[in-house]
Formats: sequence, C-alpha cells, structure tokens
Amino acid sequence: MESSQAASMVYKLNDKPPVLVTGLVAIQHLLAVFGGILTAPLIIALGMGLSVEQTSYLISSALVVSGFATAIQILRAGPLPGDMYIGSGLLSIQGTSFAFIGPLIFSYQTLVTGMDPDTALGMIFGSCAVCALVMMVISQFIGHLRKIVTSNVTGATIILLGISLIVVTLQNLQREYQSAGDEGWMVILLAGAVFAVILLVSRSNNTWLRLCSISIGLLLGLVLSFMFGAVDLTVLDRIDTLFLPVPWHQPLAVDWPTVLLLMPIFLVSAAESIGDFTATSDLSGVPVGDDAFWQRIKGGVLADALNSFVAAIFCTFPNTTFSQNNGVIRLTGVCSRYVGFYIAGLLVLVGIFPIIGGIFQAIPGAVIYGATLLMFGMVALAGVSLVKAQPPTTRDWGVVAIAIACGYGTSIIAPGLGDILPASVINVIAFPVSTGALFAVILELLIPKSRNESA
Repeated sequence: MESSQAASMVYKLNDKPPVLVTGLVAIQHLLAVFGGILTAPLIIALGMGLSVEQTSYLISSALVVSGFATAIQILRAGPLPGDMYIGSGLLSIQGTSFAFIGPLIFSYQTLVTGMDPDTALGMIFGSCAVCALVMMVISQFIGHLRKIVTSNVTGATIILLGISLIVVTLQNLQREYQSAGDEGWMVILLAGAVFAVILLVSRSNNTWLRLCSISIGLLLGLVLSFMFGAVDLTVLDRIDTLFLPVPWHQPLAVDWPTVLLLMPIFLVSAAESIGDFTATSDLSGVPVGDDAFWQRIKGGVLADALNSFVAAIFCTFPNTTFSQNNGVIRLTGVCSRYVGFYIAGLLVLVGIFPIIGGIFQAIPGAVIYGATLLMFGMVALAGVSLVKAQPPTTRDWGVVAIAIACGYGTSIIAPGLGDILPASVINVIAFPVSTGALFAVILELLIPKSRNESA
C-alpha cells in the first residue's frame, strides 16, 4: 500500500516533470546540501593544515565526484550477474560525509609526522579505497550487517563522533583566539554570531530556512568578515580558473592501521545510508521491507562504496547519502529521480569553477568553526535520537554508555602503552570513535537481551 506521504507527491519516482520545474527543484536540493558538501572537505583540509592549492583541489574534486556519484546512485545500473544492481534508483544525493572528518584528520596527523603531506594524503586515499572495496563486498550481505551494526552501535559511534568533533572544534577556536592577539574579540564575535544565526534559523517555522540554515549562517559570517576586513581574498589569486579532477593526483598507498581505524566508520556510514534510503523509499511510494526493497538497499550501499572508491582514486574523501534531501522532497512534493540528474549536473558545474570553493576558503576559520560547533553538537544529538528510536531499554543505554566510556578511556591510556604495544596499534586504539564502535559491537554480542527483546 502506498504511504500517505507518497500519495501526496505531485511528481512520483519515475515521472518526468517539465524542464523548468525540474530545474527549480534541483536548485532547491542543491541549496540544502551545498553548505555541507563544501564544509566537510574544508574542515578536513583545515584540520590537516593543507595549503591553499591542496585545499582547492580537495573541494573542487569533492563537488565533481559528488555530481557523478549522485548520477550513479540514481541511475541504478543493472541487473548485473547475480541479479545485482549499482544504485538505489531513488532521489538520493551524494556528498562528503561528516562522519569521516575526525578519523581522517587523526589518521593524517599520525602519518604526516614521518612523511611529506602529499605522501600522507596518498596513504589516506589508498586506505579509503581499500575500505570502499571491502564495503562493496559487504553490501551484498546487508542483512548480516544490520545484525552487527545495530542502532546501539550506530548511536554510540555517532555520539562519539559528535563529542570528539566538538572537542577538536573548541581547540581550533582557542587556537584562532590566541593567534588573533588583540583582535581575539573578533574571533569570539564571528563564531558566536554564526553559531547563534544557524541555531535560530534551524528552529524557524519556515522549513526552507531550516533546510538552508548552514548556508545562511556561513553567508552571514562571510558578510560580517568583509565588514571587519577579515576576509583574505588573496587566496583567489592562487586558484585555477577551471578544474578537472586528476586520478592519482597523489600517489596512492595503503596504511593498514588507517584501514583498521576507518573501517568502523565506513560500516556506520552504511547503516546511516540504509536509514536514508528507507525514508526516501517511503516518500517515493516504494514498498519497504520486501525482497525488492532489500535489493534496492543493496544497490544503494554498493553505489555508496563504489562512489567512495572513485573518490579515493580522484584523491578526495568518501561519499555517502545526504538526509537533508528527504526534507526537500516533502516540501516540493517531487520525488522524481530525474531531478537528481539535474542536481548531479549542477554539482559538476560548480566543481569545475574553483572560484566557488575559493570563496569558501577565504572565509575566516572563526566563521567555519562557529558553524561546525553547532553542527557537531547536532551530530551527537542525532546519535542519541538513533538510540531512542527503538525505544531503548536499560540494556541499550548501558551498551551505549559503556562503549563511549571505554572508547574515551582507551584513548586516554593508549599513549602510555608504548612499552608493550607497537606504535601502529596505539595509533588505532588512541582514536575513541573507532575503539568505541568496536566496544559497542562486542557489548551487543556479549550482553544478553531480555526474553521480550529477543522475541
């Protein structure tokens, strides 16, 4: 039976709206995700301390790859041998995942101490490619993944991600404040203003404003920065006029500790994507729960992994689905997948003109960190919401709390274990998110459920 939400759609999944309607709806989707797609690689580049040229490449490559990845996700190629499809065939937009920000920065910092930045980046991308290949295999056993990466595991991991990113952002703001000297007040003003605006707009009764709250906050921060003379436009002089992604821009290599550190994040990201695909399926009138649905989910997770592999080849960061687009679908009443091809084209178009990403690079760090401080707080709350959606039992909260405590506890004691553990092992367990995710999986398997929960 078709859901009430799907019945209210003006244009359904396989409808072809008029060109003008399709274009207008595509622009609205782009506005909803644009801030997120640009902000994630920018934060990673800032955390890694990359040059203007390296950052420009990462941002432009992320946009172009997101466009092609969106097209692959929506096209749903197949059936291939084994009745396999690549893509969900739904209006699902791809972009750089915020879940990878902390792990990628942490991995880079442990690698770059012994090598130059390009070599370290090449090892990061090569390790991401290995993880993506593993996920391509796992995608065909998605039912087993759901039994391991439960809502408790996903919730605990996302809470840890949010907390760790909040801590890093506060440290970055402190560094900005100290380096500003007598103008430290400006750092506080810019970060506070952006934080407050995004918070207020995200709570607005106008849904369009809520969806675009990040972009609005960043735009306001840019305007305020111009007023205070804090925008460095000289970065634009060091950016090319046109951009084309180059495969193996950095020589790819594999660092196995980095693979171990990133793999839990890939698994959790896949679990989040399943939730996004389920919501989009319900909106699109696609039956949820039957064999055809799970075939579509397999194709969607496989496309996520393939797109992350392609992103690694073109030396940018892993891709995943964006949940914001489900809100745009509800508002516009258009779930036609053909809109997605327009969005894909727009993403590629803005990516090949680096000036757009360059303007983002010119935004002062205080503005970026003010925006992301709120965003990462919302990430942590999203993890809590995932656990609460069950509804949770005392056992569930116990699993989550112990996993978080063990993850952070292990990260605190890890540096002192140098005498008994190899440096590569310490680098893996010193990152609380991956360690906490592993503890959550173990606890889920070891702590028995009550008879009612098992039924």
